[in-house]
Amino acid sequence: MRLLLSLVTVFGTALLSQTMATAQTSVTPQSETAVQSSAAATKSAATSQGPAVNPISATPAVSFTPEEQSLLARGFRVVKENGHPKTEGGEKIFCRKETAIGPRIPTEQVCGTAKQLTDISSQTQRAMRDGTAISVQSSTPVSGAARAGSGTDRELCIRASPEVAIASCTRIINDTRAPADLREAALRNRGWLLQSTGELDRAIEDYTSVLQLSPGKTSLNARTYANRGLAYANKGDDSRALADYDQAVALDPALSTAYLNRAAIHVKREDDDRALADLDEVIRLDPKEASPYLIRADIHVRRHDPDRAIADLSTAIALNPLDATAWRNRGVVYRAKGANAMAAADAEQAIRLDPNMAAAHQDLALILQSSGNAASASAEFSKAIQIKPGDGKAMIARGDGYLARGDRDQAISDYSQAIAIDAKLANAYVNRGVAYMGNADWDRAIADFTAVISLGHAFEQEAYLNRGQAREAKGDREGALADFEQVLRLKPDAAVALRHRGFLKQANGDSRGAIADYDRAITLAPNDAEARRGRGYVELAQGHYDAAISDLTASITLNPKDALAYRYRSLAYAAKHDDQHAQSDDQTSLRLDPKRP
Repeated sequence: MRLLLSLVTVFGTALLSQTMATAQTSVTPQSETAVQSSAAATKSAATSQGPAVNPISATPAVSFTPEEQSLLARGFRVVKENGHPKTEGGEKIFCRKETAIGPRIPTEQVCGTAKQLTDISSQTQRAMRDGTAISVQSSTPVSGAARAGSGTDRELCIRASPEVAIASCTRIINDTRAPADLREAALRNRGWLLQSTGELDRAIEDYTSVLQLSPGKTSLNARTYANRGLAYANKGDDSRALADYDQAVALDPALSTAYLNRAAIHVKREDDDRALADLDEVIRLDPKEASPYLIRADIHVRRHDPDRAIADLSTAIALNPLDATAWRNRGVVYRAKGANAMAAADAEQAIRLDPNMAAAHQDLALILQSSGNAASASAEFSKAIQIKPGDGKAMIARGDGYLARGDRDQAISDYSQAIAIDAKLANAYVNRGVAYMGNADWDRAIADFTAVISLGHAFEQEAYLNRGQAREAKGDREGALADFEQVLRLKPDAAVALRHRGFLKQANGDSRGAIADYDRAITLAPNDAEARRGRGYVELAQGHYDAAISDLTASITLNPKDALAYRYRSLAYAAKHDDQHAQSDDQTSLRLDPKRP
């Protein structure tokens, strides 16, 4: 029988399906040039701080948390006001110049507290792995003629809550006496405000109007195209989104946000080559940002290139050593390569950084389980389940650990809880059925395998094979034969099914058919001791004693503890009047199985 273990796979959607939970930060637009994108995380927080301010280097008198020290290492500087660090909610504010924008808008900055910047970074990574874009903003202050309008509405349009700001922007837009630049700026900002509150159609209308009113403003329009592209992407209109991102990078080849959002669509479409090209460009424009390396690593994993994935994850860790997800993901790749010591070290570091990361506890449990440390593995699985009690896959993983060490009742309990959480978890039914078979509870095993077949899951072949074995053990030869026939229809080279069908044909008196199945099974799996024993038994029954002894000897070599193989070989030797060997094999058979008749 085949035991299906529910492991966290590396080369598939499961690698990076579980990332850190992230808080959603509220943002207030700063100007008519606000840009939304799924860009590198730190290109967002300028909108949460009011007007952009010039960064000031920290002095030795200011103390920093590890998270804040990580920001300083990535080029951020603490903002000061009246000689003291400026704060929001008691946390220091950090800014970094938006290097990806280039010298044309030198005042563009990215600002936020350590928590805001870290939260949005994780949100960006998750959205990109899901193949979607998220709203991240970069902006510049109102400039030039735009400062000439109504002071109250101008300030509110830039800094107020969305509801108030939208009303203020609308008054400016409808004021025919206001300067054209100010009305245009208000239109851009209202588009962003509408988009940030989920009114995508109205936002698209505003962006389209701006693009029609000011076709010559290249840099500003690049950001407007990027915003409109994001709105289309969030509506599921990927084709229009791609067209807008293409236009954005054509107008401003240094706008990294457009490349990153375009990469998100390529990831969603599994167009890895184009996604990699865009991510490479983001990294060229902003090499100190960790997020593109993490996303690129996911693609390398999907392309079965673990070495490149590890290189990118290592770079991301160097840029942001406090990102637990990066440590966890690198550990998963190391585990896939068989480097369990390094995988365990990374999982442990991820847990130190984020003790509530259930996936990291589960990763560590799998490593401990594979190294034979069953008790510690079970403890880690239990921690993962305690953190995410509704995670049926974690229940299955712990059950697999119990089953591997023979604790079938505990395994059945975990599989049953997993099924209660999600009745479509096919591998929970398969492995619970295996556990029931171990307890010789054939009816419950058959019921579980039948449930898998009814789900029409990829495990259908395993379910037919296991159900056939359960029916065979129960004495239902006809039902078992039907199941093995179905396995062979699904997979004609299934050696185990051939072996079992050979046994049933032998039991039904079809020696020629049995030999044919055993021959095929042995060709496919030369080290299948049971197939060699089965063919040896048929040869014994046919009076082909030398051939029987040859097959049974091969079976014993592969499995020296098989009492039946010794028993059959003893009979073959006896038929050849080789009493010494016959007696020796008979004694060995009795020693291995004292209850043998």
